[in-house]
Amino acid sequence: MKQIEPVQIWTNGTLKTAEFLQVIGINDNYESSATNYWALFTLVTDAEGVESVGEQIAQSNLTISGESYIDWGDQPAMAINSWIYDWVAEQINVVILP
Repeated sequence: MKQIEPVQIWTNGTLKTAEFLQVIGINDNYESSATNYWALFTLVTDAEGVESVGEQIAQSNLTISGESYIDWGDQPAMAINSWIYDWVAEQINVVILP
């Protein structure tokens, strides 16, 4: 899970702020495409001021294919997860914080 710049999401008649992105690989044919599940979560601060992941407020699937799938596969083993997070963030128009 990665922290993102806050983004406003309209969900169930309420405006909420997403501050975390989660990406999970759910299918890869190891040839030409892969499907990834993504979700956006709120940030919760408890009474002691400790921040943690809150409720899920948006989610969907994205399929990567073509040149992007090849680029993803060309990443070194330790960079492949960061690369797919960056790709998903670009697709859904959010910015991952450093």
